[in-house]
Amino acid sequence: MSFALLAVAVVLVLHGTYASTPYPERNPALQEYQNESPCFPLEETWYVAYRNFETDPYFGDSAKCVRFSETDPGQNGAYPVILEYDPSFSADLTVTLSSSPGYTLKNVLNFQPQGQDGSVPAYSAYKDVKKCDVLRMTYAGEDACALLVPKSQLGHHEVCCDFIFDLLCGTTPKFNISDSSCP
Repeated sequence: MSFALLAVAVVLVLHGTYASTPYPERNPALQEYQNESPCFPLEETWYVAYRNFETDPYFGDSAKCVRFSETDPGQNGAYPVILEYDPSFSADLTVTLSSSPGYTLKNVLNFQPQGQDGSVPAYSAYKDVKKCDVLRMTYAGEDACALLVPKSQLGHHEVCCDFIFDLLCGTTPKFNISDSSCP
């Protein structure tokens, strides 16, 4: 009898722990794989390779070749970035980094249009500074994610990036946004 009660208690504790964390990657023990700080200043242009939602209300709706490049190294943790997408749109943004509750490293990118109040957060689910960035874009929907890759990886990024995206964000749908034909 006491074994059954113990088993029920363990299940409830595990369920409560899992239920209180809406996303499996939101765990301070994983923050070393989500640190955005080493990426800034940006060494090369980063592209949205694909995402699991069709239109992005902040970054180009359904545009192709959505990309981010830094205009200068930034100051005091604020990085000036240009958002571009085809055919010829560009907008100036400021990116600041912050930490989720319980984190000491910077796992949140805050995108703010220059000259405007308010910002749009994107949460790092996984970051490899040379290969890819899996971002959770909660402003676009509960399960919305995007895979970003640097220009050097565009069109032939690492399969581990796809695996991590699929594991955390689901395998379908995927909307291809950028490929090797992008400028």
